[in-house]
Amino acid sequence: MDLLRAVEYILGDVESWPAYIINNLFVVKPDTGSVKKVAVIMYGSGVPIERDIDCFIAYIGLDSYDVSYAMKDRYSIWDKNPYRAHKAEYYSMSLKHWIWINGMALNQQEEVWPQVTYMQLGTENTGCQQIINTTIEHVRSCTPM
Repeated sequence: MDLLRAVEYILGDVESWPAYIINNLFVVKPDTGSVKKVAVIMYGSGVPIERDIDCFIAYIGLDSYDVSYAMKDRYSIWDKNPYRAHKAEYYSMSLKHWIWINGMALNQQEEVWPQVTYMQLGTENTGCQQIINTTIEHVRSCTPM
């Protein structure tokens, strides 16, 4: 299965994702901020670290130790301190709300307030739809099924 489809199985179709995440996964050159934005939504949604890293590297077009290290560092930070609340916030695609990442011992899904009232979703709202679609098609054609 191709990496994006494996992530879509967990998060839902890429067209239902926030446009800022799509941009950070497919268009923006990775930096600390873009890696954290992708990592937080993947971690909060339960995407395994290895799948997150592989997907990010495949679609951003880099095989970078720095990207891998930054992702692992983020997941490690959020895995620590099981009783700590409000470690980071992310947009839950299943609930359609901003949710806090809380420690594992605090397993409730706590909404962030105030909520963003409007979220741009899908590749059309990125301003780079053609580039993103071409990238997805290219990576999928290179990935054995």
